[in-house]
Amino acid sequence: MDNVHLMIVLLVTGFLLLGIGFSNREKDWGVWLTGLGTASMFAPIVLKMYIELG
Repeated sequence: MDNVHLMIVLLVTGFLLLGIGFSNREKDWGVWLTGLGTASMFAPIVLKMYIELG
């Protein structure tokens, strides 16, 4: 899998987790999904830094 495709998959996964978590924010697992989605939105930035520096 290409690096670009990997970043797109990470971003789409993050958007889905954020959307599902925000829709269910009154439940405990919804808050956790929102946090996981936020963390996965930073993954492409970390991946790009790893590719450029490594």
